[in-house]
Amino acid sequence: MIDGKFGEIGELFFEIDLIAADGERFPVEVLLDTGFTTGLLALDTQDTESLGWSLIERNRTMQMARGEEYFDVYEGRVVVDGQEYIIPVLAASGIPESILGLQWLKILPLAVNFTTGVLTLG
Repeated sequence: MIDGKFGEIGELFFEIDLIAADGERFPVEVLLDTGFTTGLLALDTQDTESLGWSLIERNRTMQMARGEEYFDVYEGRVVVDGQEYIIPVLAASGIPESILGLQWLKILPLAVNFTTGVLTLG
């Protein structure tokens, strides 16, 4: 189980590890976005390239709130709740923060209690 933290306006943040192609781990803070329903993780293209992850698919079209967007898909390695996963990672230029998708809630339970300040995933 990993503890998260609440942002200033109630955002849900967790820390996960990204594993580069050479095995080096990089802890990153990610925003759990319940509006991101079709994926597990979205990163800026610059981040996926610096990790040396393999490109699986180029220019996948996805419907976003502001219209169609194009994403490249990489094979990424991450550690969430102490468990390593190999997952498809969506990447595009200009993603301002790393985003965890709603699909994680099919794998790990989420507990949120704003009153007591409890936020856990796993």
